[in-house]
Formats: sequence, structure tokens, C-alpha cells
Amino acid sequence: MSKVPRVQPGSIAVVSHTVPGGCNGQAVMLQRLGETAATAGHPPGLLFIDTDRKARRRTELPGGLPVQAVRTPWALRKLSRFHGTHRWLFPRLVQHRARRIAAIVRRQQSAAIVGCTGGDLVDLPAAIEAGRLVGVPVFLYYFDDYAIQRQVFKRIWSPETMSYLGDIVEPEVLRQATGVIVPNETLAEDVRQRTDTPTIVVRNPVDIGRYSRLRHQFPNSQADRNRPLRIVYTGSVYAAQADSIQRCCQAITAAAARGVQAALHIYGPPPDREIQGSLKESPIAWHPPTTQHESAVVQVQADMLFLPLSFNCSYPELIRSSAPGKFGEYLASGTPVIIHAPADSFPVSFAKRHGCAAICSTPEVESLTETICTLADDAAVCDRLSNAAITAAADFCQQRNSRRFVEFVMSVVREKRDAALRLAGVQLE
Repeated sequence: MSKVPRVQPGSIAVVSHTVPGGCNGQAVMLQRLGETAATAGHPPGLLFIDTDRKARRRTELPGGLPVQAVRTPWALRKLSRFHGTHRWLFPRLVQHRARRIAAIVRRQQSAAIVGCTGGDLVDLPAAIEAGRLVGVPVFLYYFDDYAIQRQVFKRIWSPETMSYLGDIVEPEVLRQATGVIVPNETLAEDVRQRTDTPTIVVRNPVDIGRYSRLRHQFPNSQADRNRPLRIVYTGSVYAAQADSIQRCCQAITAAAARGVQAALHIYGPPPDREIQGSLKESPIAWHPPTTQHESAVVQVQADMLFLPLSFNCSYPELIRSSAPGKFGEYLASGTPVIIHAPADSFPVSFAKRHGCAAICSTPEVESLTETICTLADDAAVCDRLSNAAITAAADFCQQRNSRRFVEFVMSVVREKRDAALRLAGVQLE
């Protein structure tokens, strides 16, 4: 029987639909924050509250991170299938989940709650209500923009509920939140236009030390022209990447006519049937999902890394403020990165500022073809991009961003504690 991890009083309770151990970017980022926060010098540690309806009864996540599950009753899940119930159902789901989150926070003596976007629109208002019930500060972690995520979930929730979320729920959770955490400046600017609530940028954390060791273990060498170049993408493929990946395949075919042989290698879960069908005849080598360490090895050993964001997606605002978790990893690998994304997206603006990647910010196969051929033929360009990328990757350092996350939350907790002591007449030093 595994040992139940000890939860320190004063922990930060993180409410999320996806938790460490999952294969998506948010789960990986939370795991890195949690593991670093649990080390000496980063008290008080994180407690994860898993709101996935399929959440297992467990007490420990990878890395020994503590977890508690909050399940949605079967009857409420079934009712969500009927659009006519949604306007009545959503507030009740919020209240039900809030009470269970509050019970965990009270029992574990957590000092603050962090509600995360992604996967379930109920989590943020439930986290706010739980904080009110228990009397602890609540922070919102916008991995993606909650206001724009409504577009992604419009097939699940009725139009009336979507309007309710946009016009009433999000403004209210922003008003009641103690602070907002975002992964990039683009999203920070969007949030600050809607609220005066303090907002801080915590970049998606990357283990810089691991990549430094791997770069020395697998030093970059001039690509062997007797084999096709390995252009690598690590991650899931869905609507947010599909058209850019398709364009990359077309560019690879065009590059072959210019004497540059290449293949796109994708490491991740298989896409849905529609996307897989659209890429059926493309020069793609599909690989199973990898562990974090295996992914880092693949990235360091690639000839080029491909970072796609869609130009033809039904939710362009979400694309614009998106911060792919793999971006910092790509930079830390030192492998030349090709960013194929809209000009106003965060990865493009960051790469322009730091000169750390080759940018193709128009949906043109010719531009992408030229970029692939240039990187294949010009070692000096590759070296320049590699050096700039390694320097820029320091911004994503796991220790730095974990400390920034914890200190932002705990500074408010300390202020609240000190105010309570002063009110009680205790003299503070």
C-alpha cells in the first residue's frame, strides 16, 4: 500500500480538470510547478483538487504530489445532455462543486485556492464560491482565456448558457478573484482590459538544467544530407494546429523538388478521424506519446522543431493568446525552431523580440518552404537561432516561475494574516 503524501497546513489548493500525470500541456505545467513548490525553499506545496468526472479515488499523483477528487453526481451529468436544463443546471453544478472544494480546503487547512481554466467551465466560478464559503483568497489561473473558451465549449452548453457565462459569470469571477495568473503578456493585456484585479505572468515552466545536460550529451552536428531532415513536433494535433501542419507537409514536398529531403515526425496521441484523414497522404512519421524526458531527448536530437498554430481556426482569439507548453521546451533544446503561426500570436511576438526562431507568420507554403531550405543549407543561421533560443529559454526556468507563482499567492496570504493579527491587537515586528 502506497504511503499517503502529507499535506502541509497552509498549502495552495489547485482546482483543475486536468492534473499531473495527464499528457496534455496543462497537466505537465502543473506537475512542474507542484514538484518545484514542494522542494525546500518553496513552501508550502500544492494540493491538487481533481474535478474530472472520471477522477479516480487516489491520494497521490506522479512526483508524490497530493490530490483529492471532486466528482459530479451521475444525475447532474445526465441532465447536462439536455440543453433545456442548462440555464438551471449550471449554477447548481457550481454550488455542488464549490461545497466539495470548500470541504477539502477546510479539512486540509489550505491557505488559498487557485482555480484553473481548461476542460470544465464550472471550475472557476466553483473555486470563487468555495473561497467565499471558507474565507480564503482565490486566484484564477488562465492557461487559456476563459472568455474565449466559451467558443470551444459551445457544442456542449446551450447558447443561452454561453451568453450567461460571458455576460455575467466571467466578469463576476474576475471581480471577486484576488489575482489572475497568465502564461504570457498577450493574455495578460487582454485580461487587464477587463479587470483591475492584479494580474501576473508566470511562464510555462521548463527544466532548463535537463536540457542543458542533454545538449552536452547530444551536441548538435551538421545534418547528414544522406538522410531526410527530421522536422519534429511533440504534442497533440487538433484544430488549433491542423492547417499549419498540413501546410508544413506541403512545404516538405516542395522542398524535395529543391533537393532538400525532409520528413515531419509527430510524437503524440493520434488525432481525431477527420484530421487524420486530411493528413493521410502527407509525409508524416507518427510516433506514440513520450515521457517528459523522452520528449526532451527527441527535441534535442531533431534537425528542426515545428511550432504550429492555426490560421483557419474557428476561435482565432484563443490562438492569439495561446502559450503552447512546448514553446519553452523547444527554445531550451537549442534546436532551430520554425514557428508557423499568425503574426499577432504570442509565440511570434516573443520570437521577434528575442530573435530566437524562424518565423512564418502568413499562411503561405512558399514562405515555409524557403524557411526549411534556408535552415537546411545555412549552418550560420541555425547557430544564431540556437544561441538566441537558449538565452531566451531562461525566461521559462522552472525554479524561477515556480517561485514567482508561489510568492504571488503567498504574499496575499501573508497580508491577510498580518491584517487579522493587527485587528486582534497583536504587535507585528
